[in-house]
Amino acid sequence: MDVKMDELDLKLIYLLMDDSRLSISELAERLGVSRPTVRARLEKLEKEGVIQGYTVKLNPELLRAHNVVALIVKTDEPEKMNEFEEIIEINRFTSRKYLIKIAVENMEELRKVIEGAGFEVIEIMPILGSVERKNPPKVKVPFKCDYCGKEIVGEPIVYKYRNKVYFFCCPTCLREFRKTRESIEKFKPKEEGSAHEGHSQ
Repeated sequence: MDVKMDELDLKLIYLLMDDSRLSISELAERLGVSRPTVRARLEKLEKEGVIQGYTVKLNPELLRAHNVVALIVKTDEPEKMNEFEEIIEINRFTSRKYLIKIAVENMEELRKVIEGAGFEVIEIMPILGSVERKNPPKVKVPFKCDYCGKEIVGEPIVYKYRNKVYFFCCPTCLREFRKTRESIEKFKPKEEGSAHEGHSQ
């Protein structure tokens, strides 16, 4: 996928990976840009297929209350799968072939979903455990360190401060940035200092 992206696009993606429920106003505030700019960037990223959807992360305790089963299925009516809340994930391979995950209490519930959705089951696999990994997007974007201004080679160090996202080229720049910010905070008037939100990394 050859998509033209810049530093603003990447910061937007990192913010949404952390919390996909952020509003356009909140994103604009954290990125230091206007709402129309954020809206235009989101539309561009969606149109180019970089952002393919916004997900809901379920509480793991909820999933443990069910048996989660992965199925490889074939169907000519994929829209039918949206009618079943038991189907918690849908991944498309080809125009007819899908990998889906279903959370059910027992095999009878699983049978009802399979019959109701009307797909052909190719393979069923019980999921015995799952580990969520948050990987940063692997994209080649020429962007600069928010401390020294040099172009970052490889993966940036991502740092969140006062609800904003900063990129650094090395631990030294991150450390110096934090020291500078702490010095600024010390000299700020008290009434100003009490108005801002807490420090978050």
